[in-house]
Amino acid sequence: MSAFYQIITSHDAVVVNAKSYGELGNLATRIDALGELYAPVAAIAVPSMPSHVFLVGAEHPVPLRIALSDLAGHTLALRLQPSPEPDQVALSHPVMSQFLSAIIPDERSGYARIEGNRREVYGWESFRLQPLESADITDRLQLIAERIDLMFSCGISVDSIVDMIRADQVGGTPEVLDAALPFLSTFRLEALAARLLHDEALCEKLAVQLPNDPWAVDGIPALRQWLARRDENGSTVPAAHYECPKTQTVLGIVGLHGDAGSLAHACLHAMRRSVIPTRGPAILACVRNEGIYLLEWIAYHRALGIEWFFLYSNDNDDRSDGVLRTLAEQGIITWIDNPLEPGAAAQHKAYGHALGIVPDILDFTWVQVLDGDEFIALNPEHFPNIDDYLRWTETRPVDVISLNWRFLASEPLADGEETLFREPLTLRNTNFVRYDVIGDAGSRLVKSMFRPAQVIQSQAHHPLASSRYAITMCLADGSPHQWRSPPGGMPASAGFADHVIFENIGIYHYFYKSPEEWMWKSSRNRGDNPSKSGLDLRSFVDGWIGNFMSQIHGDMRSGQDHWLASQRDRLIAELEMLKGLPGMAEALHDVYATYRERAALIRERLREENTRDQLSDHNKPFFDLIGVP
Repeated sequence: MSAFYQIITSHDAVVVNAKSYGELGNLATRIDALGELYAPVAAIAVPSMPSHVFLVGAEHPVPLRIALSDLAGHTLALRLQPSPEPDQVALSHPVMSQFLSAIIPDERSGYARIEGNRREVYGWESFRLQPLESADITDRLQLIAERIDLMFSCGISVDSIVDMIRADQVGGTPEVLDAALPFLSTFRLEALAARLLHDEALCEKLAVQLPNDPWAVDGIPALRQWLARRDENGSTVPAAHYECPKTQTVLGIVGLHGDAGSLAHACLHAMRRSVIPTRGPAILACVRNEGIYLLEWIAYHRALGIEWFFLYSNDNDDRSDGVLRTLAEQGIITWIDNPLEPGAAAQHKAYGHALGIVPDILDFTWVQVLDGDEFIALNPEHFPNIDDYLRWTETRPVDVISLNWRFLASEPLADGEETLFREPLTLRNTNFVRYDVIGDAGSRLVKSMFRPAQVIQSQAHHPLASSRYAITMCLADGSPHQWRSPPGGMPASAGFADHVIFENIGIYHYFYKSPEEWMWKSSRNRGDNPSKSGLDLRSFVDGWIGNFMSQIHGDMRSGQDHWLASQRDRLIAELEMLKGLPGMAEALHDVYATYRERAALIRERLREENTRDQLSDHNKPFFDLIGVP
């Protein structure tokens, strides 16, 4: 007979899930006082799997995940292990030797998350299984238990999962399918993915069974339709426009630890891995309020050999939507509108959508994740274009190329702010900031170019592989990308490289630009922050302004660019072509007018709020540079 439990942590707190993002945590309060932030979780034990429990939403199907692990889905399968504490158990990953640990709840909120990466069992890794009251064991929980027990007693196979998908019974299907995922071999998972890829009726039934699963409802059908069009026509032009729905915040959460959000997500990833690209390199970026730089950034990278751009934007208030719309309509970019829930950040949601839902990106051999102030820099003495470099790199097995940064120093605007609209940034800012000014952490960061079919998600600096697959990462010279010795005080991360390699290719980071542009940058929300509209003057503090002031003097510089300068003629030709597109002159006029209006408003607000007086004496001269007395 199946059994049903509440899980109690060593802090005498109950295990719950956070409603907004599904993360498992422990709450030091009564279950009937959960409120709107947290939902109860039930643990199910079934006779056919006595060594495990299965965590599900106690009231209805909900996506669950455990921090610092790849455990995610509507069901979390956990192995029961001995605990040194009497009458308690340890809960571990069903495949790996990693234990759950309950962080002690915060005194104010009464909540803290559960983490899934511990290697030893001590006090916080001990849990108590407390039987649910009979009134809390709903018909839904009993149905889920019966179906999970039947599945394991009969044995998990591709055919049995297909039968579950095709069954008329709907109740409990998300939980039962996700309960099977950790126990499926990768071979069987790929066989199931192949069945779905070639069976339209099965895919349709999966979407019916999983109506709230974006990978089942959107991702799999989109991939199948795109592949059919490409096979029929021999090639396909990327779509001009997509929308990443506001409600799909799960796309920005799942995958950041190599996790699949559901069985459907895991199958879709296996399908995408099998796609053979037919086109060259592309760029994936979030571009919020980047209107005054967009055309140069695109023109430069087209001159370098970048074939396409997947650009996500949300709530632009610099009127750059007109520029993006014109570029999309003229077949230059794919523009994806990425509306956000309040307080959500854009980047991870965008990357999750591009690498998990959008099929067009799979047609490109390489994708570079980039920001609007970052430019790929190629050594013209070694490689005339990006394709040449990639052919050289592809002589070795590699899935990710990690490119180091160089920061470009600030320069004054020769003819005032109107210079911004006439002279390309890359031709007016040409001096490097010294490495020691940037610091070890900034200098050793990388940005990554990768094969999009091989990754499941991406951070801003490096992609993530599914925990089922391995990827090969190299630096710009083809040597292995290693991150064993992170900068002081930093955790080990693939976002850093142990060695800075800048011989063939790298990323130029135009972080500083001019004082006026730093003023503009400091007042606007960007893609790596939670969404916020309108003026935001919170950055006008010593730490942020001091960052700019630290590099303005000539003795803070080291060397001058010659790589981007070699692209000057091609850049200007591409830029003039883009400016001549139908409707582009009007779109740029709107962007420039918005900049002028906003710059005047920023200065007025800074004067009204006496922001200058709130800075240290060392940083007050910044206000002279931007024309605010």
